[in-house]
Amino acid sequence: MANNKREFYSFFSKNIIKGFIYLIVLIVLLILFKSYFKSQYEIIEYAVSDSYYLMFFIFLVSEIFVGILPPELFMFWSLDDPWHYYITAVSTMTMVSLFAGWLNYRLGRVLGKKEFFLNLFQKRLKLKKYQQKYDQYGSGLIIVAALTPLPFALISMLTGTLAYPQKKYLLFASFRIIRFVVYGIIVWNLDGVI
Repeated sequence: MANNKREFYSFFSKNIIKGFIYLIVLIVLLILFKSYFKSQYEIIEYAVSDSYYLMFFIFLVSEIFVGILPPELFMFWSLDDPWHYYITAVSTMTMVSLFAGWLNYRLGRVLGKKEFFLNLFQKRLKLKKYQQKYDQYGSGLIIVAALTPLPFALISMLTGTLAYPQKKYLLFASFRIIRFVVYGIIVWNLDGVI
C-alpha cells in the first residue's frame, strides 16, 4: 500500500514538472513566434480575442477533442484586456473545460456499453495505456489529469466507460479549477514578458 502511494506521488510529481516545463516551452514558442511573425500573431490574437464568443467556442471544441490547443494560449490571448475581463475569461475557460470534461465523461458512459466503440477507443485513442494507470491509481488519475498536461478529455471519457459514479467524477474533476487559477496567475504576471 505504501509502495503504491509512493508510485502515485512519483507519477503526480513527474506530471506536475512536465506541466511547468510545457508552460515554459509554450512561453518561449510564443515569444519567438511573436518576435519573428509579429503581424501574423496579431492577426490571430485579435481575430480570436476580440470576440469572446468565438474564443470560448474554439476553446470548447479544443477541450472536447483532447485539448488540441492548450488553455494557456487562450489566457495569453486575453492579456490585452483589463484584469477584471481577464479574470472573467479565465473563470469562463475553467467552466468550459469542466463542461467539456463532463461531456466526454457522458460520452464514455454511452460508448462504454457498446463493445465495438470500446474496442475502437482502446486501439485508436490509446485508452489501454490510461486504463492501466487507472487500474493502478484509481480516482487519483482523474486528479492528476485535472491538474497536469495529461489529456483531461481522454481520462474523462475513460472514466465514463468504466461507469465511474458521476458525483465522484465531478468532485475529482473539480481539481481542474486549481490548475486554471494557478496558470491564470502565472500568465497574468508574465504580461510584460510576452
